[in-house]
Amino acid sequence: MISTQNADAPRLLLVRHGESVWNAQRKLQGQQDLPLSAKGRTQAQQLAPVVRSYAPDFVIASDLQRARETAELLGFPAQHLEPMWREAFLGEWEGALIPELRSSNGEAYKAWRDGSFNPPNAESFRSFCDRIRVAIEHATARGRNVLVVTHGGAVRAAMTVLFGMTPNRIVPVSPASLTVMDLQPEPKLRAYNLTAYEAMFDPPD
Repeated sequence: MISTQNADAPRLLLVRHGESVWNAQRKLQGQQDLPLSAKGRTQAQQLAPVVRSYAPDFVIASDLQRARETAELLGFPAQHLEPMWREAFLGEWEGALIPELRSSNGEAYKAWRDGSFNPPNAESFRSFCDRIRVAIEHATARGRNVLVVTHGGAVRAAMTVLFGMTPNRIVPVSPASLTVMDLQPEPKLRAYNLTAYEAMFDPPD
């Protein structure tokens, strides 16, 4: 869904990277550095005209490979790399198969998705949100229409930081999807989890 744009409002454009090789294998990645899958590269290429239609004036990417590749495929090879936009660190769960984790440790997995449980040696959701809050402040000081190519967890944390939403109320974003937020006079969600397919039927004003 896309709402009418407000050209005067500072805007944050958040793109989740395309499908990675571990996404395809149903593995938790966290801060492991994985490339895009062939499908993920196609997803990013298909989203490119949608993102470019918003004419970002500054581009940031997480320094992890899947985000860097996505930014390049969107048409922004000279992006500013920023580790603060990395995915949450998942500690001992990084590399775990999601179906196996749900089967063997289902309650803990659900509590983690709700933001109330930390995997062993992992970054807490509160600490993650604190990091993303600072990352947003730094990003919006760079321009008025800033594109950030990042990770699904970072989009979720931004929803908590800007709108006060609890993790269990936030629908996960799809690979190669766009979320648009106007930041002043108060944060306003303009588009959420917009994919190239959806944009074909609901182009921005």
